[in-house]
Amino acid sequence: MSIIQQIRDKAAILLTGAIALSLIGFLVQDAFVGKSSGLFNSQAGIVGSVNGNEIDIKDFNAKVNIAEQGYRQQGMQSSEMMTQNIIDNIWNSYIQEEVVKSAAEKLGLSLTSKELGSVLFSEDAPQEFKQLFTDQTTGQYNIDAAKTWFNNLKKSKKSEDLKMVDQQLISPMHIRSLMDKYNAIFTNGVYVPNWLIEKMNSDNSSFASVSFAAIPYATISDSLASLKVSDQEITEYVNKHKEEFKQEKTRSVAYVVFDANPTAADTNALINQLNGLKSEFETTTDAKAFVTRNNSTIQFYDWYTIKSKLQMANKDAIGAMPLNSVIGPYLDAGAYALAKKIEIRSIPDSVKCRHILIGVIDPQTGQEIMPDSSAKKLADSLFNAIKGGGNFGALAAQFSTDKGSNMNGGEYTFSSTTNLDPAFRDFIFLKKPGDREVVKSSFGYHIIEVLSQKNFEEAFKMAYLAKRIVASEETDNAAEAAAIQFSGNARNQKAFDEAIKKQNLMRRMADNIREMDFSVSGMPNRALVKWIYENKPGTVSDVFDMGDQYLVAMVTGENKEGTQNALTARIMVEPILRNQKKAKEIIKKVGTANTLENIATAGGGQVNQVDTLRFSDPFVPGLGSEPKVIGAAFNKANLSKVSAPIDGQTGVYYIRVNSTGALSGLGFDVKQQKMAMEGQLKQFAAYSTFEALRKSAKIKDERRQAGY
Repeated sequence: MSIIQQIRDKAAILLTGAIALSLIGFLVQDAFVGKSSGLFNSQAGIVGSVNGNEIDIKDFNAKVNIAEQGYRQQGMQSSEMMTQNIIDNIWNSYIQEEVVKSAAEKLGLSLTSKELGSVLFSEDAPQEFKQLFTDQTTGQYNIDAAKTWFNNLKKSKKSEDLKMVDQQLISPMHIRSLMDKYNAIFTNGVYVPNWLIEKMNSDNSSFASVSFAAIPYATISDSLASLKVSDQEITEYVNKHKEEFKQEKTRSVAYVVFDANPTAADTNALINQLNGLKSEFETTTDAKAFVTRNNSTIQFYDWYTIKSKLQMANKDAIGAMPLNSVIGPYLDAGAYALAKKIEIRSIPDSVKCRHILIGVIDPQTGQEIMPDSSAKKLADSLFNAIKGGGNFGALAAQFSTDKGSNMNGGEYTFSSTTNLDPAFRDFIFLKKPGDREVVKSSFGYHIIEVLSQKNFEEAFKMAYLAKRIVASEETDNAAEAAAIQFSGNARNQKAFDEAIKKQNLMRRMADNIREMDFSVSGMPNRALVKWIYENKPGTVSDVFDMGDQYLVAMVTGENKEGTQNALTARIMVEPILRNQKKAKEIIKKVGTANTLENIATAGGGQVNQVDTLRFSDPFVPGLGSEPKVIGAAFNKANLSKVSAPIDGQTGVYYIRVNSTGALSGLGFDVKQQKMAMEGQLKQFAAYSTFEALRKSAKIKDERRQAGY
């Protein structure tokens, strides 16, 4: 049981919504619910370590289970992908906790009991905790109630209760506080002087008129022997730029898919099935039972849709169809549907009403507020008082249990029926202004009066029988059989490639697959990723069911954590080194030419001019992103002279600065710029400090070996 549930049970505090997971804080930051990981609970061992501190699998599983239970309590559905997200976030929380605690300990940072109390019992307390002790009448955080509950818990002899509070409330606050203090050491030192802002403004308002000779690298053929880039050259480049070529442990695969999507025959079979149901749908007197019995993917909605708000496919035909008629089958969002119009009437799109609610059930806790019979008697008594001239607003303030309206005379204006109780909705939208009655809803008894209704429009009550287009058993079996046959004939790399060629199949590739990834090329399948890491390069898989297709994969390679080798880095480094060699060839061709025109002629380029090139421009007109050219344009040494050759992104450039100047009237606000820059630097400092701690940590991830 989560600590939230215990507070619910023992403190008898009214909650708003289900927040069972929230107090875990960053321990399960943005996780999503998934399948229970209980199948791992009997295993012993670890899931990894951070700086030598091992993470016990039982402890890890317990946190995963708490997270899943919390989301299930909120009515959320489980899925394998959501479970994987929970696992990833909990793993990251262990890393964060360890690196933060270690860094804080070295600097003597801590969170004292007094500091904890000052946060927990103040308006700065975690919002989820405050909600548990918020007075439903005043909306204020009841600090005394929170203190009483906390003190009673500390006196408790139940170690499990205390452990749960520590794990789900105290520990997250502790880590968050230490991280805030650690970040403050860096962020509080951020300062941007005025002179720097003024210098930036001066630079950014500067402009230059330049002429340049541009000689593209494309003027030199890639086929020249002198441009060949060796593995040794790539390795030397990588070694000089190691930070840019760090790599994670990854693997790559080749794979073939066998499509199991619905065929034209499957679609025709569905259309024929719906046509066979059409006449019965038209004659039935119970449309709701009919669509339910026939497993419609669109549930019956027992209310009206205003004609102008119809959004489905074929809305024009639906609007024009006669009462009790059926149209279709028509295609709508991957399904074929029949539509039946079962009622037409005019309804308003906006209603003003007032009500007094005598609640029977608390909607937040489900507990009984008042016996049904007592609520009915009180509602009837109040209704008679109102009919006798009693003040509706005064009675609402005194008796209504709807705190959202009791202080404004019970009044509401509704322009949507979404989330309204059906009985309440039917009365205010279908009755007339001036009508008032006692109405029973799921919340209790309402004394309702319709005050006004606006914008009447024709509306329809519709029933839809819709069925998704799915592959038939024959289609699915055929795709699976083809995949099984391929897998059986392609048990090694040579056979895999030969089978692809023989059957004229598409060989697909997926690179940079990490060990704890959930999907491959956007296709969710954790079992496939596990298989990739459990087998050596050259191994061919059995068939994987990917939902609407079947897949056979072959492991093609692996990259170990560290610095990229020449083969991996070549795709990025080879163009850089080749362009460097081309730059030398271009400079050699230009030779001693010393005017832009002669340089362009010698190199096979052309001369261009930009009249207003700003220092802050990200691109050079006609050239694109060439930061070296922009820098040279504001180098005084190039004023009225041809510059030295500039090896740019796409070619070699020679420029001549014709003139420089400054734009006026730009209206810089130094104070605002200073504040904005300091804010950005603080955000960057907060992010980069944790990233630096994480990078320096010794992290050993053994989740896959532990069964995740």
